[in-house]
Amino acid sequence: MSLTNNLRASTALAVLLPDRIVSKSGAGLDPSADIWVWTDGPFKRRIDFSRYSGGFERHVLSLKHALIPFFKSSSSAHVVNLESSFRYFVELTGPCPDRDFAAADFSNFSARLRPTEAWRVGTLNGLIQKWVALNLPGMRGECASHLAERRKPGNTKGEAVATRDPETGPLSEGEVIALYSAVNAAYGRGDLPLWTLILCRLLLACGGRISQYASLKALDFDPDTFVLRLPQVKTREEHARVRFLEFDISPQTSQLLSDYCAGLRNAGYANDAALFPEDLIMRRGATKELRAAGDLFFGHCDPTTLSRRFREEVSEVAPPTPRLNYAPLPVAPQRFRYTFGTRLAEEGASMVVIANRLGHADLQNVDVYFSASPKVIENIDKAMGPMLISLARAFQGQLVEDEASSTQKGAPGSRIIDFRVSDETLGGCNQCGKGCAFNKPVACYTCFRFEPFLDAPHEEVREHLLKEREEFAADPRMAAINDEAIQAVEEVIAMCAEVRQQRTAAEEATA
Repeated sequence: MSLTNNLRASTALAVLLPDRIVSKSGAGLDPSADIWVWTDGPFKRRIDFSRYSGGFERHVLSLKHALIPFFKSSSSAHVVNLESSFRYFVELTGPCPDRDFAAADFSNFSARLRPTEAWRVGTLNGLIQKWVALNLPGMRGECASHLAERRKPGNTKGEAVATRDPETGPLSEGEVIALYSAVNAAYGRGDLPLWTLILCRLLLACGGRISQYASLKALDFDPDTFVLRLPQVKTREEHARVRFLEFDISPQTSQLLSDYCAGLRNAGYANDAALFPEDLIMRRGATKELRAAGDLFFGHCDPTTLSRRFREEVSEVAPPTPRLNYAPLPVAPQRFRYTFGTRLAEEGASMVVIANRLGHADLQNVDVYFSASPKVIENIDKAMGPMLISLARAFQGQLVEDEASSTQKGAPGSRIIDFRVSDETLGGCNQCGKGCAFNKPVACYTCFRFEPFLDAPHEEVREHLLKEREEFAADPRMAAINDEAIQAVEEVIAMCAEVRQQRTAAEEATA
């Protein structure tokens, strides 16, 4: 028997797990447990080793030993991915061999992978290299050599952005407008909770990862300066709340945020509570609280859960998109991040600026936002935009006969007038402008609270907006700022014309 084999044999007899292991974020657990459960910042992680059966359970001890160094020094996501890739390898292997794993087992595994799964070889390689380096039983040394010699592709970076994938890539301008209107209207009808509207707007405004929003606390928003301090993840720091990136939030969204935070305080949440608390986001609450009350992330919603709940809520009201044959628009949070980066590139931002705004430590993942030709992007938006706009109603309010028929009947603060075109009242606000920071009266036409009057001078408002648009003809993005409002005004004009036509027809029929 060789010296190496003697060493491996003796090691196999003396492999003992430590009593406790601690991650770099300070989370600890007993590695001998069948299920590893721990927290890492806002994340809650779980690995169930009891799932290994059919003979593969004899490799669990070595698997745990190979994972422990990663648990101590790497991100929790990496640890979970390592175990997940090994479990997938076991599932594709078939019956457990009555010998140590050999190079042929990994060769067969690679051959069975679909092209989109090729990245698993690279992930698995890291685990097997550690397994063999530690002389752990169950793995022949040739396995590490075999994997090291093979090309180890990772995930295809930025493909969804570069190809403008209609399901996973950035949203088009028309899709953003349609989704924004749909979410606003759904909230106004009471079909969406306020936290969903807030998160949707912050995703569009900051382009952060969902884990960043899960790390937010109410005190991260300053209602006086309209600035949001977004925690930065993937910084190799102890946790996500060590570094922050500041974002200016619009007055309208800031008003909503202020009201939302006040509502949290009134409900008994402390000022340093999570902006998206777990017991508010989850329908049934957490089954088990893994954090102590003094934990920095106590009460925070897990990013995976926050993403899932957001998709569940918004998918119910998502507008159709012609890019998917008029199926509902997919609304995964990652798409908002891609949209944010794409918009920055289209507006002429440098790679350094985009990397900074997206929280990247370097520029290697930023060039994808410049890979799609601006002309191609422009053509896509031109082709898709009109079809989307025709599906998404910009006007979300309720047409009424006159002030006497309105909800507030002329109460102070309810009258909407545009003195630039006329001193006549255009309509009423059914909330008397309460808590509104929008630009009146332009924004009123797209607001669910607006009640335009039948005989108000809406045509004059449209002409004024169209004239303003012409003044910015040289800057397409500036010119398009009020396009949704213009569409809403036109919808109101069309509705008024239809009502008058119906009345005329009714009068002629009774004459």
